[in-house]
Amino acid sequence: MIYVISDIHGCYESYLKMLEKLKVKDADTVYVLGDVIDRGRDGIKVLQDMMMRPNIIPILGNHEYMAAHALDSLADAARAEAEMPTPELKRKLAKWISDSGAATLHAYRKLTPSGRAQILEYLSEFSLYEEVRAGGKDYILMHAAPTDKGRALSDYTPEELLFTHTLPESHPFPGKILVTGHTPTFLLGDEHRGKIVISEAGDHICLDAGAGYGENLAAICLNTGWQYYVSTKDDPALA
Repeated sequence: MIYVISDIHGCYESYLKMLEKLKVKDADTVYVLGDVIDRGRDGIKVLQDMMMRPNIIPILGNHEYMAAHALDSLADAARAEAEMPTPELKRKLAKWISDSGAATLHAYRKLTPSGRAQILEYLSEFSLYEEVRAGGKDYILMHAAPTDKGRALSDYTPEELLFTHTLPESHPFPGKILVTGHTPTFLLGDEHRGKIVISEAGDHICLDAGAGYGENLAAICLNTGWQYYVSTKDDPALA
């Protein structure tokens, strides 16, 4: 089976509950569409668990993108034994922290040097997107979707695939089913709060059910279309 989860946002206990609910086997594959970290305080714990599971495939989110740039710069500064952070490092850290990265940065700083290196190496392995086939259908999995059409996937910049908020009806890749996170579904209407939203045409699955905001962590099985939910309301990472 092929499962997809998105926007865990540091909710470690909810993430473990979801894996248990899915009854993930070694032969299954779980794709995580980015934003594993930030908002909730246990994003590093989620990353450490994911990196030990070879059947979990990570896809880059905007929060990992910002974190990787900031943490790489921090690592460079530490190797250079710089006494003062450069303006560029300050800018990267400020951008990330302003978008809820403070808890992740705090957890990262508590790691050993080897632990920090493992996190940076793992983040470097995240892909921008994945194309898969399941249940006789072709899927494109990515964190966020671009708004313009007529370009090959490889022609988009990381920023275009990570930061754009799109509606379910937005679909730049005809002939394939798009699966994205990034935009909490409660922003699409209160009737969608905590739920997966699928476009009327069935060609765009919006998977961010608002876990980082105390709503639900959502997953879908691409082979069957079954949807799965775990409430993050009581997840200690959001307390």
